[in-house]
Amino acid sequence: MSDVRQVERQIHILSVLSESKTGYTISEIHNNLKKLGIDVSRKTIERDIDDISRRFFVYEDKNEAGEIRYKADKYNVKNITFTLPELISIYFLKEILKPYAVLDVGKTAREMLENVLQKVPTITRNYIDSISDLMKVNPSEVALEKSINEDYIQIIREAIEKNLRLKIEYFSFDSNEMTRRKIDPYYLEIREGCYHLICFCHLREDIRDFRISRMKQLEILNETFKRPDNFYEEYNRNRFEKMIGDEQITLKIIFEGQAARYIKEYEAYKADNITDLDNGKIFFEKKTTYTPDILQWVLKFGADAEVIEPTELKFEITWEIERMKQKYST
Repeated sequence: MSDVRQVERQIHILSVLSESKTGYTISEIHNNLKKLGIDVSRKTIERDIDDISRRFFVYEDKNEAGEIRYKADKYNVKNITFTLPELISIYFLKEILKPYAVLDVGKTAREMLENVLQKVPTITRNYIDSISDLMKVNPSEVALEKSINEDYIQIIREAIEKNLRLKIEYFSFDSNEMTRRKIDPYYLEIREGCYHLICFCHLREDIRDFRISRMKQLEILNETFKRPDNFYEEYNRNRFEKMIGDEQITLKIIFEGQAARYIKEYEAYKADNITDLDNGKIFFEKKTTYTPDILQWVLKFGADAEVIEPTELKFEITWEIERMKQKYST
C-alpha cells in the first residue's frame, strides 16, 4: 500500500493528527502510517503536512525536549441546523440509500447520515421521521444484491487504482458456465443496486460488463494496463440499456398510441432524437450497439411499436411473434 494516492495518504495523516491533544512528531506519524501499510519518506510526510495546512488548521508546537509536534483540530458537527427543504432532502437521501444497505458504500453512507442526524435537535429528527406520512420514495430500478464479497470489491478497487490486470473465474449468465479470464479493470459501476465491473476481457478481446456477485475467484497479477481516455463516456453512449454489443446500429422505431405517450414522458432520455408525426405518433432514433435487451424493450410495447431499422431486429421480432403464436394457438 506504499503507493496509495496522495489525497488518501493525507486523509490518513489528518486523521492521525486529530486523534491526539499532545500532537505527533514526524517520526511518530511515519510509524503510524507504516502500521497502515503506507511506507513513505519523512520528507514526503512534511510536504503532505504543508499541503494539508493550506486547507485545514494544522499547527506546530515544541515540547520540553525541543521536538516539533504537529497538531490538528478534530472537526465535529455541532449545533447544525437545516431548512425545511433540506430536511425533506435528508429524508429523500435516507430512503434512496435503503436498497443499497447490502453494499459497503451504501452501509457506510447510511451510518454517516445517521451520525449527522444524532447531532441535530430531537424535534428536527422527529420532523424527518414524520415526512414518511407525506411522501414516499420508490427507487424502482434498484434490485437487492443477494450476496457480495467485500474482499473482492477492495481487490478490484486496488487493481483499478494501480492499473493492474486481474485473473478471475466468472459464471456467465448467457452461457451458464464458468470461465477463466484475464481482464483489465476500468471502472466499478453500481447499477440497479448491484456492483458491476466494466473491463477489457482478454478472452473475448472486447469490453465486457461483469457482475461482481458472479465472480468466484479473483487475483491481482503483476501486469499493468492503460485505460483509454474518456472511456466511460464513450461506453455509455454505445449502451442502450444494460448491455453493450459489437455491432453499431441506428435504431429507428415509430411509436403510436399509449406507447408514444409513454416514451415521451418516461423514456425520452434513451433517444438521440424524437420527432412528432401525425395522429400522435413519434419517430424514435438512437445510435447504439445491437444487444438482446433492445429486443425485450421493443416487445413490451406490442403493436404500438413498429421497427423501421435495423433489419435484423425486425426479423427477430417477427420470429418471436411466430413463436408466441404457436404457443398460444394451442
